Amino acid sequence: MIIIYWWIVGFWDWFWYFRRGKIRYRVWDLGYECKASASNGILTVWNCYGSTPEQAIKMAKYRIKKAMEEEQKE
Repeated sequence: MIIIYWWIVGFWDWFWYFRRGKIRYRVWDLGYECKASASNGILTVWNCYGSTPEQAIKMAKYRIKKAMEEEQKE
C-alpha cells in the first residue's frame, strides 16, 4: 500500500509540477522553526530553514536558483 502511495505522489509531482517546468516546494513546521525543500524534477535542495514558512520558502528559492546557475555553468 505504501509503494502505491509513493508512486501516486511521484506521478502527481511529475504531472502537475515538473512537466510544466514548475518548482515543487514542501514545508515542514518543526514547532520552533520551519524547514523547506524545493525540487524541479532534476535538482533538489533541502534543509532550508527559517523562523516562518515564508522565510523557509524564500531560502529554498534562493538555494534552488543558485544550484540551477551552477548546473548551467558546467
